[in-house]
Amino acid sequence: MKMKIRIYIIESLIIILIASCSIDNYDMPNATLSGEVLDNVTNEMVQNGGVNSGTIIQMFEGNSIQPILSYSYPDGHFTNAALFTGTYKLFAVGAFRFVDDTMKITVTSSTTVEVKVLPNVRLKVTLVSVSSDGTTATVNVEYTRVHSDEVLNQLAVIWSTIDNPNMYTYFGGNQTTETVSSQNLTTGEKTYTISGLNAGTKYFIRAAGRTNAAGNYYNYSATIKTP
Repeated sequence: MKMKIRIYIIESLIIILIASCSIDNYDMPNATLSGEVLDNVTNEMVQNGGVNSGTIIQMFEGNSIQPILSYSYPDGHFTNAALFTGTYKLFAVGAFRFVDDTMKITVTSSTTVEVKVLPNVRLKVTLVSVSSDGTTATVNVEYTRVHSDEVLNQLAVIWSTIDNPNMYTYFGGNQTTETVSSQNLTTGEKTYTISGLNAGTKYFIRAAGRTNAAGNYYNYSATIKTP
């Protein structure tokens, strides 16, 4: 009797282990979604702050209310290689307004998508001059407030020794910020002087702007470089 009882316990344990293995044996994600967040008017990619302050792509599978998140690169493109094939709802969050309602897309093994938005501010920065000793630069910022029901609150210039600086990360550089809420700016240009540069060092420069839209997201220009 004792021997039978022991055999019974061992067999039960084996059954439990097998059941556990079958539960843990699931398929891995097998699909990739890539895309670009594009300005619906200019068809240019909408620049953003990157992983710590940029555009977030939210993917909702089926009736799930918990999004799968992807973070856009600073130039406006994104990739998520950890999805299952299927139908998703896509929504983007950032310094813009969605052109359409939430997008419905079917993700296969490799799917690309264009996400059309209207940014809050369109920005372009141009290098005007660099001083002879290389310690000061002058830049011109072109801005356009896109939505008439918003107020342009801030304009800024950020510079860094690493590409794609943003308002929170500018290694080896700095930022100059101007509060312009009372000026009721719509479209125009402003000139800014960047000082304290190290001669012989390459700097990456971007313009930034923020309206009073919810979320306090900044729009950014494409990056330019000093000589």
